[in-house]
Amino acid sequence: MPDERCRHFGECGGCSSQDVPYEEQLIAKAGRVSAAFSAAGLDLSPAVRPAPAAWRYRNKMEFSFGDVYPPEENGPWLRLGFKARKRWNKVIDVGSCLLCSEEASAILAGVREWALAERLEPYNGVKKVGFLRYLVLREARNTAERMVLLVTTAALSAELPGRRPARGRTTPAGSFPKESFLKALAAGKVSTALWGVNARVADTADCDSREVLSGSGFITEVLNLPGRSLKFRISPQSFFQTNTLAAELLYGRVRAWVKALAPERVQDLYCGGGGIGLSVADACREVVGVESNPLGVADAKVNAALNGIANSRFLQGLSEDIMPLLPPADVLIVDPPRPGLHPKLLAAVLSNPAPFLIYVSCNPDVLGLNLKALGTAYEVSEAEAFDLFPHTPHVETAVLMRRRG
Repeated sequence: MPDERCRHFGECGGCSSQDVPYEEQLIAKAGRVSAAFSAAGLDLSPAVRPAPAAWRYRNKMEFSFGDVYPPEENGPWLRLGFKARKRWNKVIDVGSCLLCSEEASAILAGVREWALAERLEPYNGVKKVGFLRYLVLREARNTAERMVLLVTTAALSAELPGRRPARGRTTPAGSFPKESFLKALAAGKVSTALWGVNARVADTADCDSREVLSGSGFITEVLNLPGRSLKFRISPQSFFQTNTLAAELLYGRVRAWVKALAPERVQDLYCGGGGIGLSVADACREVVGVESNPLGVADAKVNAALNGIANSRFLQGLSEDIMPLLPPADVLIVDPPRPGLHPKLLAAVLSNPAPFLIYVSCNPDVLGLNLKALGTAYEVSEAEAFDLFPHTPHVETAVLMRRRG
């Protein structure tokens, strides 16, 4: 741990466990996982594998723009950083963050100076006005490629500090100062830059449209797994585990289980961009991935082609709707979002249980509930936990289950 904590600790909404020694964080996370198994009636207490790097581990960051309220006379009108703790409508100005790379600090500084020089108005989430909304940074840790996505509203407001034309007049979005924006990124070693528009009220970094300003519009990451390395194309909307090095450990464990089982058919539900399914594709005859997000399915297909994997196919739709229609799998892998398995999917799994089930969970509390329900058909063979999010309470758990009887 650095000699001094981040100066934003306690004010920023992230890194809530930063003041706890890392060894104690791992013990606390192990306690959460143990409690999950206990809730399912299981006496298991797997240790938590520490993250390979406790700092500067995140490969994706979303920085928010915000205005200064109440206004400061002759002071700045714009902030760029993170939402304040328990304050969705206040942004903390951040110079650097210990969770992302040092290059990210240079990007933040450059974009902040650019916005001030161009006198661009930050978005106000209460009034629903303004231009600048989010700055999204994605970094490929094993290839050093870096993506920047600037998210704005649809039109550049003319009512800017120090430059206030008639109320209601706007400047078309096409007048966005692209060239000066790209110059502002020069110190950050950016591989590709994009401009996205979110014209909706919802305060998210999702975009209705995107324009590539430089580079290819995506970056390529490599996951180094035991016995295999895989390339993944990461586009602005891709899901990719935010801790690359720790994800290699997690996927490596799942891969080892599947290789030992030597199955014919593997189904990968909630597959995202195909990360887990593709990591086990050489250990089986066929992998079928299911994902509700069509953009995730497109990413998975690209990633399969990128790695020359011909024995995989990816289907778009809800796992609970598609899984019952597929031929039975020898190994079923599920990696659900925080709410856990959909009740319809849980019922479908129990109605015709695969010989083996691998459950990857990001929420120990829900994992315990799902394991209790699955316990009527499965018994736990192995379990391991992984810290993908140091200095937060979050922990990932992988569980290998065998069908009873």
